[in-house]
Amino acid sequence: MTINNNEPDKNWLGKTEEYLKNHTWLVLIILISLTLLAGSFRLRVDAPDFNKGETTSWWGITLNLTRGFGYSLCNQYYFPFCSADASATAMREPAPIMLFAGVALLFKESLLAAGVTELILLIGVMVTLFFLTREWTGSSFAGFLSAFIWVIYPRSMPLISQVSGDLLAGLGVTFGILFTMRARKSGNIRDWLLAGLGLGIAVISRSAMLMVALTVMTGLVVERWSLRNYFREWIRPSLLTFAVVLIIMTPWIIRTKLVFGRPLIGSSLVGYNIYRHNYMLGTNDYFRNVGNDESWAAIQALAARRTDLSGTENEAQMDLVYREEGLKIIKANPVHYVLLSGYRFFMLWFDWRVSEAFGYSMGLVEYAIALLQLTLLIFALIGVKNNLRETWPLWASLILVTISYMAVNSRMHYTIPIMPLVISLASAGVLRFNKKVI
Repeated sequence: MTINNNEPDKNWLGKTEEYLKNHTWLVLIILISLTLLAGSFRLRVDAPDFNKGETTSWWGITLNLTRGFGYSLCNQYYFPFCSADASATAMREPAPIMLFAGVALLFKESLLAAGVTELILLIGVMVTLFFLTREWTGSSFAGFLSAFIWVIYPRSMPLISQVSGDLLAGLGVTFGILFTMRARKSGNIRDWLLAGLGLGIAVISRSAMLMVALTVMTGLVVERWSLRNYFREWIRPSLLTFAVVLIIMTPWIIRTKLVFGRPLIGSSLVGYNIYRHNYMLGTNDYFRNVGNDESWAAIQALAARRTDLSGTENEAQMDLVYREEGLKIIKANPVHYVLLSGYRFFMLWFDWRVSEAFGYSMGLVEYAIALLQLTLLIFALIGVKNNLRETWPLWASLILVTISYMAVNSRMHYTIPIMPLVISLASAGVLRFNKKVI
């Protein structure tokens, strides 16, 4: 995609493109400064709190680690048999924990410092998103538009007021896809290694981002199929990317094997979510998200029913129990499962009726955000048009991550790490409305 600037004096987009191209760093610095100002105000009026969002678990593990109690947290809401003496955990991925552990040590366990770190990550996503969009569109205007949309996106800035792995995962995905796009043009080994670095960090920040890494590695093999007679040239990019991702994941896999007796690729909550969000498939009331109180009752009932459980099962063992029970229900109700999985698309991208599971109905704000999501997805589809081959790392990743969440559990919150990809495609879609955009 390129912008026609043959008549820059008559085309506002052409003039804007020319200015942005000549003053890239100046405009980026201004945008970064404004984001810092807005983020600082946000942290002032909505300071991070231990009970806000997912902070309890992420920051709880962080503090236990820095205080010498190891990578631990006992949350009987998820794992009813954990205790103070058996609190080793894998419910949260390691990259964000290690990052925030460093922040906690440097700044005396300050949650405000953690919020500032989240703000820096948000800005990192913004800058990386600019370069990603410019990389494949060839347009500085599209790059700045995507960066600006990310900053004002109503689900991004609130994340700096809590501690989670979403922004680090988002930065990893955006960075990894940026260098994937560059490496496809340059063939440079360094670019492939950097792509693997970003994707690897994303995976150990949010487990579902493994689907992005698998998409890229598989897509590269398919894309370079014509070079199969030259094995090294055909397979090398995928192998380089895979090697870096695997190296980054290996310490976590080894740690979980040693601690729990079974290696875990990502979080130990996968089995829990499979059971929690599918246990009601045998009823007529299954088109919904399962709330906290309901899930607590379901887990208690499961623990009471499974008389074979010793009461000392660790997280990995309970993960297997949850998976086993959840898959039994799915196999017994395949039609309901397929229908619910399809319905989860709307839960994932629009938070459709998800709030009802937590005791309140969708209001004006929720409907407005759902409308914004729909607008971004429509423009993303427009951005993909005639660019399928060029943009497959973006749209194929979105499809695979969407399918993985639809299979288990869906909320709009889970889309944060992949929203930069949607916004990148949507920014290109916006430009297509100008007659000078080809």
